[in-house]
Amino acid sequence: MDRNLLDQLLGLGEAGLTLGTGAVAGAAGMPYGLFKGITGGGYGTREGVQQAQREAQAFMERNTYQPRTEAGQGLLQSLGKAMEASKLPPVLPEAMLLASIPRAAAAAQAERLGMAAEKSLEAPLQRAYDKGGLSREMLLAMGQGTQSPVIRRVGEMGFDPRFDPRVNEQEKLRSLVTDVDEPRVQVPKASLVDFEGRPFLTSMSDRTGVGLLKSINDVELNRPVNMRGGQDYMFNNPFVWAAAKGPAKKLLKDAQIIKAETGQNPIYMPYRMAPTGGDFSSMTGESMLSFADASMTKKAQKKLDREIKKIIPDWAGVSDPDSIQQFRNASDINRKKLKNMLDVGFRDEGGLSIGQARLSVADPTQLNAQEGGLMNVGEIFADQPISGMSGHPDYPYGVPGQGIARLVEDVNIFQLLPNVVEARGIPDPLSPRAKDLRSLQMKPHAGVISEGLLRRLGF
Repeated sequence: MDRNLLDQLLGLGEAGLTLGTGAVAGAAGMPYGLFKGITGGGYGTREGVQQAQREAQAFMERNTYQPRTEAGQGLLQSLGKAMEASKLPPVLPEAMLLASIPRAAAAAQAERLGMAAEKSLEAPLQRAYDKGGLSREMLLAMGQGTQSPVIRRVGEMGFDPRFDPRVNEQEKLRSLVTDVDEPRVQVPKASLVDFEGRPFLTSMSDRTGVGLLKSINDVELNRPVNMRGGQDYMFNNPFVWAAAKGPAKKLLKDAQIIKAETGQNPIYMPYRMAPTGGDFSSMTGESMLSFADASMTKKAQKKLDREIKKIIPDWAGVSDPDSIQQFRNASDINRKKLKNMLDVGFRDEGGLSIGQARLSVADPTQLNAQEGGLMNVGEIFADQPISGMSGHPDYPYGVPGQGIARLVEDVNIFQLLPNVVEARGIPDPLSPRAKDLRSLQMKPHAGVISEGLLRRLGF
């Protein structure tokens, strides 16, 4: 078991750190603040550290309670003295961090120390935050002030029938209701015309959304599903895209070639996959497992666990927090087997169908959107390296860059790739064939938003 510092601070039950009977909010507030600094726009800067301090202080003020025992009060006083002596900011208790912070940083100014601490703790913090099975209370606390609760009547929004084409499942899909904490992110709008002259790269994107999925059909999840996206990943993370190492390196290499030829960073415009495209992401299966944990009877859960052990022999149990990480660690083949078994064998025993799960984690703005459509525009920073800390459990490598805007036009990717249309003999770029869409998934494609292209599109 990985007994890293953040496991202790977050009190996940895997390490024995306690601060008497109190200071729980302080222990959680520090990594919460650091997480905000790391994932915010000011990571690595003085402003980012100050943001982390403010977020952690606010968290502690909301959640701190005083130790009730003499030992706990003494420990709290000792920590205060240690902080005062070392001139460390209140967010970073010396006793917890000294072993992890470079010695030179300990003698620096508070802002420099904060940046060093961020760097030192980036990896364990991300592992702790992404770890499966975080409690409902911890996940909700981490989102306080940055997310807004939204009740989604998903079934009433209208959706592509390919989310689940089975006739007998349609009533369940139409009555689906979810409760999601959505990020408070204001995404600028832009037209393709605004990017005239810019080179671009494109690759595929599933339809999964972002936010914290807290309940499905009024069943509160004991382990809310942390949804990373999808198209909106670029607006909620410090990278423009996340992928496996090979695809991430390929995308960055293509961006470097484009910049060497044009002198410009390429913009990045991912195109939309089919409704089933999100099945590779663990979010779909996580929602099914979390729902089974919260909704099924104990008898049904025992039966389910027996069946899952045939797929994952060391399965900890559907109500065990480790089960989410076990599911993520399983091969894609075994994840598919598990989801199919949950769907076919248990959707009528208190479980969730695959269609309900797909819709639950989908971006509501893409439920009935065209396959191959463009939605968001980002920029790839060609001169920076990829990172192994994407924040996405299924796509671990982050491509450097940033989100820029959401397109106001509903454009299909083939409208921007006239050479591909001609080479493949595509009859109608507005309605590409399934085989044409599959062909795009083999590699990223590139082009230029030229004046001629814009004219052909009617601008």
